[in-house]
Amino acid sequence: MGSGQCGETDRDMKQTIIIGGGLTGLTAAYYLQRSTGGKLGVTLIESAPRLGGKITTVREGGFVVEGGPDSFLARKAGAVELCRMLGLEDQLQPVREGKYPTFVWSERKLHPLPMGVRPMLKSRLISWPGKLRMGAEMLIPPAGIEGDESVGSFMRRRFGSELLEKLAGPLLGGIYSADPEKLSLESTFPFLQALEKKYGSVLRGWMKRPSGGDKGSRSMFLTLRGGLLQLSEALEKAIGQNSILRGTRVAAVLPKRGRYEVVLESGMSLEADDVVFATPAHVTAELMQYIDTALAERLRAIRYVSTATVSLGFREEDLPAALHGFGFVVPRLENRRISACTWSSTKFEGRAPEGHVLLRVFVGGDGAEALAEKTDDALVALARQEVDASTGIGAEPVLARVYRWQKGNPQYDVGHRARVKEMELMASAHRGIYLAGAAYHGAGVPDCIENAQAVVKQLAEKYGMYQEPVAGKAVPAAAY
Repeated sequence: MGSGQCGETDRDMKQTIIIGGGLTGLTAAYYLQRSTGGKLGVTLIESAPRLGGKITTVREGGFVVEGGPDSFLARKAGAVELCRMLGLEDQLQPVREGKYPTFVWSERKLHPLPMGVRPMLKSRLISWPGKLRMGAEMLIPPAGIEGDESVGSFMRRRFGSELLEKLAGPLLGGIYSADPEKLSLESTFPFLQALEKKYGSVLRGWMKRPSGGDKGSRSMFLTLRGGLLQLSEALEKAIGQNSILRGTRVAAVLPKRGRYEVVLESGMSLEADDVVFATPAHVTAELMQYIDTALAERLRAIRYVSTATVSLGFREEDLPAALHGFGFVVPRLENRRISACTWSSTKFEGRAPEGHVLLRVFVGGDGAEALAEKTDDALVALARQEVDASTGIGAEPVLARVYRWQKGNPQYDVGHRARVKEMELMASAHRGIYLAGAAYHGAGVPDCIENAQAVVKQLAEKYGMYQEPVAGKAVPAAAY
């Protein structure tokens, strides 16, 4: 078996191998190069021929189609800071300005999402008994629950079943493609738990929150004008091809005389002082098997579910009415075959050519995985039927694209934070082993970026090398 060797002048340079070329792995490689001033050898290994993981954008005929995430939360600084470092600041794009509501599909109608007391009182989405139950939240004492609780349990306890089923479930659970009855409140929406504990009521605490004094029209979500693929492309360019092995699958990671041997399926092996696992938890589990079987078992216990997105492009002239909104979510009790639909070309300018619109339909998730595993043709037919039922668009689409994510969405089940803390403690017992990615501290774009930054800082500080990373070209470093 061959072994990768560094150049003659770099024999004493510490080597880090990052396994997984999704957003977390790319960010880790980028920041590691810059925060160590090129004093650490960095090699990124990705099994697929392309980098970026779920970040995938197709630009075709004037359409900008996202297969994975289409935006990120602006209030989480990690993504914006990374875009600025990569020279993408002028490409940052907010959601379209104006009054564009989000809808809830209930009883075969699209109801505007009620935002605020007056819209809620006027809304026909929630019954009057349901509204009264929501208002009674301020009278309900805290349950005094120590530790974690499901989102479903919390929302039902504080606001009643109707709000959970028609609003909180599809909105909060939909973000994670999860069942709210299993979804960890502590790991996903801890601020709700904190409001109850501090003020005795979520509503009371919400009203006492500082406004921040920002009177501007700052967007809650941001994207990149050419699609989020711009981010992974910029990271790849900045890292440099000499530090990347793509289309290369890792077979195992073995301990070797205080270091690690990264065995590739090709038969070649590389040696490293540190290994960052930026792969899905179940993939990391297989690679960790020869280092720590107990940790591998805990990693396998993190559930993943399958999802799919179907993007449909239509001529505006074929629409029965203008899509004046950002899309809609679908409560589970409606028994439909989709969980949500984003009106992409309304949400962001430039997503469809003149005279056209672009929609994106979400299928699958916890409890509905079988739908996401249908053939592409079946998924397009399903999406068209559901779009027709909700919006009346029965026309033939001019564009249809399917993206399927087989076991691609980690589930943050109740107790997730404690389990992750235990896994990270177990990993820390092995010098030079690091866990990173969407399975642990958040699955959104900024979460993955900030997780990568935290791991990089921990690794670089171990060698006394860490310095605040700066933009610019990568400092040449030894790669295998």
